[in-house]
Amino acid sequence: MNRIKEIRQEKNLSQTDIAKALGVTRQAISLYEKGDREPKLETWQKLADFFGVSVPYLQGISKVKDANAFDDFQKFLRSLSEIRKMPDKYSIEVNELLAFYAENDRRVFDLLGNVFLKLTRNDRTRKALKNAVKDISKNSDIQDISEINAIMLDVFVILVQSQMDIKKSIKARKEIADIIEKHRSLERKDI
Repeated sequence: MNRIKEIRQEKNLSQTDIAKALGVTRQAISLYEKGDREPKLETWQKLADFFGVSVPYLQGISKVKDANAFDDFQKFLRSLSEIRKMPDKYSIEVNELLAFYAENDRRVFDLLGNVFLKLTRNDRTRKALKNAVKDISKNSDIQDISEINAIMLDVFVILVQSQMDIKKSIKARKEIADIIEKHRSLERKDI
């Protein structure tokens, strides 16, 4: 269950206060609190910013309040370790890992959207793309975002390859595959 009501009450705010601040109805806030309606990604972010917490914490899927803790995995582990007072900082729950990756999917989506906007030269196309990114962020859940990220990464690779000579592209892919295979071999030896 999400923590919207809990945090709202801690801060002595009414549903109307939050609704006004976010530009939604009081009824929407009530439905979010009860879990009868799932906020879209953009709304989760607005709520988290309003309360000064991370999106996964607000969603009730993580114990990590600090949004900055999701910047990198080591910072996340340290924050989680402090919260749980864990002697072993690598002993974490599956839900916490899922929260970390869900938050990072959201951040990757924003990053890729901005990259594509910067790569777009035509003003009309840039405006349409900006509206599409905003619409996706506003109307999609994290599973949709994950799927869109995979597609955008594929498109990005194709764009980069289109700027490269095919022989260079094949050579670069082989070098990357060799590095990955070498790394995997070293991991197998450590096991």
